[in-house]
Amino acid sequence: MSSLDIFPAGGHGVVERLNLAEEAFRRVAAFGLVPGCRFHLRKIAPWGGPLLLEVGATRFLLRRNLARLIDVRAVA
Repeated sequence: MSSLDIFPAGGHGVVERLNLAEEAFRRVAAFGLVPGCRFHLRKIAPWGGPLLLEVGATRFLLRRNLARLIDVRAVA
C-alpha cells in the first residue's frame, strides 16, 4: 500500500483509505473517489502539479497535497 501521490502514472489501482478531513472527503467522494473504488492515474503534472485521475467515466484533477493523504494499492 502506498499513497496516491507516489503512484505511477498510467497505473490502475484501488483506494484503500482516505485520510482526509470531512470537507475534503466529501469533495473527492463527489467524483467517485471512495474506499474500494478502482481508478486509473492518467497523468502527473511536473513540478508538484496535480494528478489527472479517472474513476469510471469521470476524469478530474487532484492536488498532490490531497493525494498524499489517500492510501491506494495497485491492481492489474
